Amino acid sequence: MKKILFAIALAVVATACNNQEEHNAQLKEYGIAIEAATRTEVSENDSEEGKFSLQSWGVVPSTSDLKVEIAGNGTTHIWDTLAAFKAENDIPDSEAKNILFPAAPHTVTLSYGEKGVEGWSKAYFEGSTVVEVPKFEIVAQAQVEVILTNSIVAIETTDNFKGYFPQSTFKINGIEWDSAKRELLFMNAGEVTINCEAIRQTGKATNLESKVVLKPTTRHTVLFDLSTAGNTVINVRLDNEIVETIELEFELNDKA
Repeated sequence: MKKILFAIALAVVATACNNQEEHNAQLKEYGIAIEAATRTEVSENDSEEGKFSLQSWGVVPSTSDLKVEIAGNGTTHIWDTLAAFKAENDIPDSEAKNILFPAAPHTVTLSYGEKGVEGWSKAYFEGSTVVEVPKFEIVAQAQVEVILTNSIVAIETTDNFKGYFPQSTFKINGIEWDSAKRELLFMNAGEVTINCEAIRQTGKATNLESKVVLKPTTRHTVLFDLSTAGNTVINVRLDNEIVETIELEFELNDKA
């Protein structure tokens, strides 16, 4: 009887040890290696190719400057740059050695710029992917492409508009438009308000307001055109499509 009880005790201990080993294996940590790329083009309906290149505008970040955020298993790790992440992990682009992560799904997010901030040269790039850190000694490979996530907007006026309004100023969500700037104006995707103060030939000011909806990862052109076919109106075009018609409350030959 004692031998039977002793055998049962041994079996219980062995089972407990095996369960503990399996639990420890599940908690074992492995590395993540990151390979990054940056898309340098956005959509543009006004161009023949349907694309607009960001290369010559000085807003495309180097992959080494991308911010790194890795979230999973209830924790989040952040590095200011991908270069700092690789330096801490001693990664020769294929092996992670120092910073280890529990065997579980992890979201790897790379970004550059200030999210939600609008203004000249305020580009915001972001990209993410989910990797599964395996339960054996293999480094998880995270391949991430970052893209411009906000919108670019430009304002133009036709000769008809300029002929009747020799002077005009525009603001988009309160940011003044300057066609002479060698910079791009970045706005959050969604609805924006465009205010225009147009000075007529008589010297009187006319205030116009229009709302347009911008798409992410897209360069938009907003065109203000003066039409005298029938009623005198301002046609507001977004990428060559009329999105709003503003009827003027005065005659073009108004001399007052």
